[in-house]
Amino acid sequence: MQVKKQRRSRQSAGDDVPPADAPRKKSSSSCFSNIKIFLISECALMLAQGTVGAYLVSVLTTLERRFNLQSADAGVIASSFEIGNLALILFVSYFGAKAHRPRLIGCGGVVMAVGALLSALPEFLTKQYEIGDTWTTEAGRDVCSNASGAEVQSAEDAVCAKRSNTNMMYLLLIGAQVLLGVGATPVQPLGVSYIDDHVKKKDSSLYIGILFSTLVFGPACGFILGSVCTKFYVDAVFIDAVIPKVTKELLSNPVFTCVILAACMEIAVVAGFAAFLAKYLEQQFNLTTTSANQLLGMTAIPCACLGIFMGGLLVKKLKLSALGAVRMAMLVNLISTACYVSFLFLGCDTGSVAGVTASYGNNTLQVGKRPEAPCINGCNCFTSSISPVCGSDGVTYLSACFAGCTRAVGQNLSGCACVSPESELATAVAGKCPTAGCQEAFLIFLCIICLCSLVGAMAQTPSVIVLIRTVTPELKSYALGVLFLLLRLLGFIPPPLIFGATIDSTCLFWSSDCGDKGACLLYDNLSYRRLYVSLAIILKAVAFLLYTTTCFCLRRNYDAYIKSHEANVAPADFYPSLSEAPKADRTQFIYNLSDREYCETVESVL
Repeated sequence: MQVKKQRRSRQSAGDDVPPADAPRKKSSSSCFSNIKIFLISECALMLAQGTVGAYLVSVLTTLERRFNLQSADAGVIASSFEIGNLALILFVSYFGAKAHRPRLIGCGGVVMAVGALLSALPEFLTKQYEIGDTWTTEAGRDVCSNASGAEVQSAEDAVCAKRSNTNMMYLLLIGAQVLLGVGATPVQPLGVSYIDDHVKKKDSSLYIGILFSTLVFGPACGFILGSVCTKFYVDAVFIDAVIPKVTKELLSNPVFTCVILAACMEIAVVAGFAAFLAKYLEQQFNLTTTSANQLLGMTAIPCACLGIFMGGLLVKKLKLSALGAVRMAMLVNLISTACYVSFLFLGCDTGSVAGVTASYGNNTLQVGKRPEAPCINGCNCFTSSISPVCGSDGVTYLSACFAGCTRAVGQNLSGCACVSPESELATAVAGKCPTAGCQEAFLIFLCIICLCSLVGAMAQTPSVIVLIRTVTPELKSYALGVLFLLLRLLGFIPPPLIFGATIDSTCLFWSSDCGDKGACLLYDNLSYRRLYVSLAIILKAVAFLLYTTTCFCLRRNYDAYIKSHEANVAPADFYPSLSEAPKADRTQFIYNLSDREYCETVESVL
């Protein structure tokens, strides 16, 4: 009797006594056998419950319009959740306490998920939402039409024929809410009691407070989510106008297409030419990698930034029209192309390289193969990498080994059997042999590349401004998206591949590592320079043709438009300054080029 009394007193005193559904202690329990993990899961489930319920309330008016429901019908849908919850609350609360409560709560969560999915089903079962044809003006307002009764009745019949079975959708929504209510039945009562049974009495209030605060936070999330979602059209994904049709309209606008392709060509020069410019300086002017990158970072890049700023400033100060901005782009393109042409004459030759461009003594030269000569027969020279040396005979050797050198004191090499049979003359130093006039050519090249970067970048700002003025204001953002897409697709991806393959075609000697072909160790500088620069010139020439076509198309269609529509409008009024906001007439004219005033020249180019 005393033992039983002691047990009862412990229970009444609030000591922790494991209930029937409490997990038994094992030597290696699961990481999920923790009341804190249960609290987190319970809070997440209650947050989802509150969010779903509040979201439904926030979109009731949308459901009314979507399925042609009355307010009373929407009220029935909202009440169905409570009906499902009310039907089982007492039974679950009573019998659930004698069962495994976490499992019941988990089953309730699954039922809630099924209900939530079922509530979304009507949107996928009904036909696409379409607004019926109405008699409107260009401004979009309903007007009194003079149409016959037969036409009006025909339009109404067409709308009615597409009407969905709203009764079925109504019943589905009610059933979904009932399932949500049924699934939510065990969540609160069993969850609160389970937490109270598995924590210390002094901590119970804290845990339960956290739980119910989550329940209050759920509806806030639901209303916020509803406010965001109701901003979108009900079938926004299936709107006939969001992406293919609009894209076709933009690309069929000749001015837009020409300017965007010209921009792609300009960017292609930057992406291809500039990507290998440091390598070009190394090969053409015998610079180190560090020096080449340092010079580019200190000269070409700052000049390009300054050019972008100056381009926008000139458009503003000169108050250039759309036609003037295109002509400015043509001018700076011509100047920068002239700079690239001058690069064809600025560089250094490969020079005499033993075994590659010049033979060892009287041996026959084998182009592209490993150099062989009696003076290096016992040297076992590697071709996985090279460190060129300049022999005292004025010939460059791939390495000290290929020069036959046997002794090294700092940068000075001696005993080079391939340089001279006489030991006192058989010396070499690290680096390629210098070429006459190479340093002067490099200084001229550096000045011209700065000018080229400055002038070429001045076309960027006016080109973009003309681009966004060629479309209607509502398509401006999408037009810029198309621009950046095509810039990456045509301007940034192919050019480095093309330039890289072209550079490889000028290689004279490849490295060999374990029998595999490696990197190029020596280039034909003359072929390298001609092909590399010519690619940039071709791209600049294509951009110039596109700018010219744009200019001609604007001028041609402007004259035709003025003669037929705006005979009293002066050119200055039709092409206002780009620094000001676009006028409706100009925007409408340029955009209408895609529908009415096609330019024959553009069609032939594209």
